[in-house]
Formats: sequence, structure tokens, C-alpha cells
Amino acid sequence: MSVDVIETLRLRLRPLKHDDLDALSAITSDPSVMTFVGDGAPLSRASTAEWIANAARSLPETGFGSRAVVHCDTDSLIGWAGLVWRTDEALVELIYGFGRQYWGQGFATEAARALVEANPTLAIDATIDPSNAASRRILDKLAFAEVATELDEDGLPTLRLRRSR
Repeated sequence: MSVDVIETLRLRLRPLKHDDLDALSAITSDPSVMTFVGDGAPLSRASTAEWIANAARSLPETGFGSRAVVHCDTDSLIGWAGLVWRTDEALVELIYGFGRQYWGQGFATEAARALVEANPTLAIDATIDPSNAASRRILDKLAFAEVATELDEDGLPTLRLRRSR
């Protein structure tokens, strides 16, 4: 997986850095954004700072991790996206999240497509809450197929989808 910046028509996906803390924390502290992320709880500023630090280490070391999603026109951080290595399951998982004001504009699809296309040899999984219709539509557009319904690490129902190489 490439650590380089990935650019699309409207977005730049780059490594997260400490300077992103204010913008990313504004997104991760929003209960609406975090409803379908992890255990569904907003993140504290300290947890977001730890996430940034982990991603800043992981991406250069392993090629996997969260990236800042920056809007090219405004140079503003509008969300995160990445491919993460799930050591507990030995698989690569697509993750993404965006500030509420950027929902419904195709940014998540654009960022996810860029990550998938930048890594054409990887089989990539995505896990979503079964009631997350917006993410399901994104993954359908990218040819992810349903694999199973299971419980995630927090004991919550999750739908696993996969895009094969």
C-alpha cells in the first residue's frame, strides 16, 4: 500500500499529522458522525490525538492506517479514510468518516474508490452497522459483496462486505 498522497478530482488523502487535531476532533466528537463508528460513542480530544499519533506511525511503517481527507478547493480537513490492517482477523479493512456537512455529496465514495483503486491487488473488507444505509450504498457502488452478518469487537451486529482482487 502506498503512503503517498492520493489525489482525486476533489480530494487529497494524505497522512494524518498532529496539526489535524482540531479539525479531526471536531468531527470525531460529533455524536451523529460517530453513531456507526466503533462502539458508537464520540471520541474525546485525547482519544483523537492518540488515533492521529497511531496513524502517523502506522502508515509509514506498514502502509496501512487512517488518512486525512482534505477538500482540494478549501484545503480543509473534511474527514478520514484509510485501509487498516486488522491483525486480529488478518485482513485489510476500509474505513471512512466525514463531517456531517459533507454527507450526501459523494465524498465518501470518492475517497473509498481512490483507496481501493490505489491498491488493486488487495482483497479489502468493510464492516458496517446493518442499518447504515448510506455506507451500504457506497460499498455497493464499489462492488463490495456481502460476506456475513456477525458481532464486532464491541458485541454489536455488523455486516461484513468484501471486494476481491
